Amino acid sequence: MNKKSVITGLMATSLVMTALVGCSSKTADTQDTASKDEKITLRVGGWSSSPEEQAMLDKQIAGFKSAHPNVEVKFEPVVGDYLQKLQPMIASKTEPDLFYLDAYAAPEFMEKGVIEPIDDLLKKHNVNLSDYEDAAVKAFQSNNKTYGLAKDYNTLALFYNKELFEKAGITSPPKTWTELQDDAKKLTKDGVTGFSISAELPRYQPFLYQAGGTVYADGKATLTKSENETAINFIYDQMMKKDKSAAIPKTLGKDWAGDAFADSKAAMVVEGSWLIPHVAKKSPSLKYGIVELPVKEGAKPSNMIFTVAYALSKNSKHKDEAIDLMAYLTGKEGQKITVEGGLALPTIKEMGKDYLTKYPEREAFVKGASYALPYQYGTMGVKLVDAMNKASEAVVLGAKADAKAALAEAQTKIQ
Repeated sequence: MNKKSVITGLMATSLVMTALVGCSSKTADTQDTASKDEKITLRVGGWSSSPEEQAMLDKQIAGFKSAHPNVEVKFEPVVGDYLQKLQPMIASKTEPDLFYLDAYAAPEFMEKGVIEPIDDLLKKHNVNLSDYEDAAVKAFQSNNKTYGLAKDYNTLALFYNKELFEKAGITSPPKTWTELQDDAKKLTKDGVTGFSISAELPRYQPFLYQAGGTVYADGKATLTKSENETAINFIYDQMMKKDKSAAIPKTLGKDWAGDAFADSKAAMVVEGSWLIPHVAKKSPSLKYGIVELPVKEGAKPSNMIFTVAYALSKNSKHKDEAIDLMAYLTGKEGQKITVEGGLALPTIKEMGKDYLTKYPEREAFVKGASYALPYQYGTMGVKLVDAMNKASEAVVLGAKADAKAALAEAQTKIQ
């Protein structure tokens, strides 16, 4: 999953799910049991991705087909707005047998009943959910039912520029909020900003939770918790407005913090492993390190998990074969290819060791998964994320006096 898929297309989710109401009426069991020699075709739907990611999926599918010669697998990439194009297919019962489902959109799909619960099929095909990263499993569960298996995942980490640290006399990356603040001040000079982070919830949420805050609990928005104010004021008021040692990417003339980092305009940023190929392409000689996010003094660490699952169509005529394919793509054989590709992390827990053997410098991403929360806020996700993004931006741009005022307005907007 790249950076854009994390933070774009949110309004489309809301529009799509409104249109899906009424599409979930009970359907007859369409399961056809193919004989061992009968040729069948499975359709897999997903969004168009990078050539590297497509090559990885092609290799996974080829591996499955070699073990299942009677099954043809066709990947059907969607160019443009994936969710809006998926909706009419579901309504007309022509959606692919398996299709990508982002954790962010999953709650509404599960609530509307437009995808197939797969627990019984997983048991039948000896798939053990305990083999998968816990947060990636929970992202696709509702009311004690499972609706998909994650194909890969990403978490957040702190990237830091080693050369800029050395010039500033900083011997190690920050582990606490105080160290982050102090280091950012030392690094802010000669046209470089010490720390850059976007005013977007899927970047600063870990800081909220470290402070004891929450944005969503028991089906309700909890934006006005005082602990949320603490985190937002620390980053967007204290560091950005008062210390002037941090900045949102827009202030640096960049679309995202990763680009500011690649151009050495920011010495530290919070991003996922999707930043690695970007830096390799844009600034191959840049020397940098990756560590776990700084933690508020006396608090527990927090992180976010960004993941996409394969969901099973309720209308598939070949559910058993589709689950076989899902299990292969997300299981050990398929995840070996995920590790080789290095674009995201494998969802099978024990494969994390293989990932670290190949990429020891990326340990922070694997460690972060053990205490990460899914990028997911029930069925109010679109409104909640939009409101929180605007609240943090209002603080840094001075549209609101402080986080308390900004969060109060944000809470009102989504009630």
